Amino acid sequence: MTNNWKYALLIAAMFPTASAFAQSGNQGRRAVDLERYQEAKSYYKGQLNGKDAGNAYFALGDVYLRSENVDSAAYYFNQGLAKDSKSSINMVGLGKVELEKGNKAAAEKHFEDALKRGKKDPFVRSMIAEAYIESPNATEQDLNKAIEHLKEAVDRDKNNAMAYVLMGDAYLKLKNGGQAMTSYDRATQIDDKYAKAHLRRGQLFTGSRNYNEAEAAYKKAIEVDPNYAPAYRDLGELYYFAGQYDRALSTFKQYVDMAENTPDTRAKYASFLFLTKDYEGTLNEVQEVLKSDPNNPTMNRLLAYSYLELGRPEEALQAMENYLTKVDQSKLIASDYEYYGKILGRNNQPAKAIENLEKAIAMEPTKPELYYDLANQYAREKQFDKAVEVHNRKQEKLGASNTDYFHLGNAYMMAEQYEKADETYKKITDANPTYAYAHLWRARAQANLDPETEKGLAKPHYEEFINLAGQDKEKFKKELVEANTYLGYYYYLKGERDNAIKYWTEVKTLDPTNTQAETALAEINKTPRAKKK
Repeated sequence: MTNNWKYALLIAAMFPTASAFAQSGNQGRRAVDLERYQEAKSYYKGQLNGKDAGNAYFALGDVYLRSENVDSAAYYFNQGLAKDSKSSINMVGLGKVELEKGNKAAAEKHFEDALKRGKKDPFVRSMIAEAYIESPNATEQDLNKAIEHLKEAVDRDKNNAMAYVLMGDAYLKLKNGGQAMTSYDRATQIDDKYAKAHLRRGQLFTGSRNYNEAEAAYKKAIEVDPNYAPAYRDLGELYYFAGQYDRALSTFKQYVDMAENTPDTRAKYASFLFLTKDYEGTLNEVQEVLKSDPNNPTMNRLLAYSYLELGRPEEALQAMENYLTKVDQSKLIASDYEYYGKILGRNNQPAKAIENLEKAIAMEPTKPELYYDLANQYAREKQFDKAVEVHNRKQEKLGASNTDYFHLGNAYMMAEQYEKADETYKKITDANPTYAYAHLWRARAQANLDPETEKGLAKPHYEEFINLAGQDKEKFKKELVEANTYLGYYYYLKGERDNAIKYWTEVKTLDPTNTQAETALAEINKTPRAKKK
């Protein structure tokens, strides 16, 4: 699973990537690999009275564990031990359950019991390793333990491709990309048709931004197994982040068609539609799923998000508050608080909007947009000093770009701190002296510092704006009217008739219906031209 992808944040409960259940039935193993969990459960339940019942109980419990149904997982692991008290693999299963609960000491006791009889079994070693790797709170020590178990496994089975994939996963969590790739490569050398190994290579290439190699690896996974749904999912995500939205959607749709038709799969598809800004499509998908699964947290989340994006804030508020009653509060994510804040703002509840946007920033302090949203909310409430504070907080935390200087300068303008605004805009003109708009902003700040236009403080900045923007009068027409109006008025006050006429005539040329220019020119023409001496 590519946890770094943004769409995963919208999913309420993502399944860990399925491991290969070596020593279990091939049909069940393949169903898990294809993320067809209901099919896998049905298959393994049919094997519970067979000769390989112990592994079937373990496999079945593991599927439930991946479905976040811990109690059912524990039930089947215990049933496996009830059938065979010496079943090492089901002792591993109980260890997995304890790790999921955060009880590491209890988990390790189960692993020790499993190794008393299964220390020579590569599968037992591999599953203990997988338990550590997939533990929600895996430490560096845990991951190194996993690698040691996997080394023991491959010492006893040199052709254990699954163990090498798990080893790669452990190294990847240790941020050792080189060793991870070596492990994945070894898995493909052992079994070139092992789609998961190719998938992992693609995910690693994606993480290192080697997108061409990532695409090739995903396509290789599909080539060796045309029905391997996870490869279509990750390839679709890759196309999305490359901005190839049509290819992204068509590829992701193939994933949806191949994966099991469950609320989780539909949730992933709805999330993908949302990210590609197909909000109507998202809403339709969400509403269909909610007919049969009204309490699905992901779908209720996306319902609220979509209503807001479609400009339906009242429905968005109702949907968001309904969602908040259905979701475990510990599973709320930054975008939940972000959207709730925006929705509240659109529904004239500013205090609660600000409160939730602050919560979003606390959870995701590196997201610039959150600071802009919060500052804008303060500005709408005319709390301009607080808007300034938010922009400064953002710059202290994340640094400043010209965009930040623009927003901060605007906040100072609204707070009527015109000197501060000019100082801020000046940082843009210093860095980008040919950026016309920045000179316009400085002119506006200076004009407010000289409200009677006595000193002409804005004059040099409007002149520079005209110099830079005058080559594209259609694009900058509105702003050029503003600049020429100022200069026409300035020269009128100074009694410089010719310059005043020049700029007011330019206003008239740019905007033939401009009544202010007509009035000014008429007034100037009433005054006789001074005679030359």
